[in-house]
Order: sequence, then C-alpha cells, then structure tokens
Amino acid sequence: MLTIDQKEAILRRAGVTVPAFPERHPDTHPKDHDAEVEHKASLQRWTEAIEVLYVQYAAARAAKSLRDAEEAARLDQLRRAAERSNA
Repeated sequence: MLTIDQKEAILRRAGVTVPAFPERHPDTHPKDHDAEVEHKASLQRWTEAIEVLYVQYAAARAAKSLRDAEEAARLDQLRRAAERSNA
C-alpha cells in the first residue's frame, strides 16, 4: 500500500496540481493546544484531499487502459477481417 507521501509524489509527477502541505506557523509555541489541534485538522484535510485526487487519478488511468485495450482489440479484428478478405 502506498503512503500518502508516495501518492503525492505520483500525482505531482503526473502533473496533477496538489494542495500544499500544511506547515506549522513558525510563531506557534509548541504547547499551544489550539494551534496543535488546528494543525492536525489541516493535516487531515490535506491527507483527504490527496486521497481523493489519487483515487481520481487511478480511476482515470484504469479507464484509459481499458479504452486502449478495447481499441487494440478492434484494430486486431479489422486487421484479421482485411486479411481474410484479401485471401
């Protein structure tokens, strides 16, 4: 199973625009509970966005592969039919 970082890297290489990773605000004190909760929520939203984008990307690739396979099968049928008609 791919990690979220691997999924993000795959999406970037494929040219998909991905949301920026939520960085901690540099002025935030480590013991600021509200800031920590907000950061965790930001990370969760980012993770969910990457997951959705990756599922869409994977589905689009699968659909393209299916279309390509169907096209290759049709072309093969046409080639065989042409060979039979020329024989």
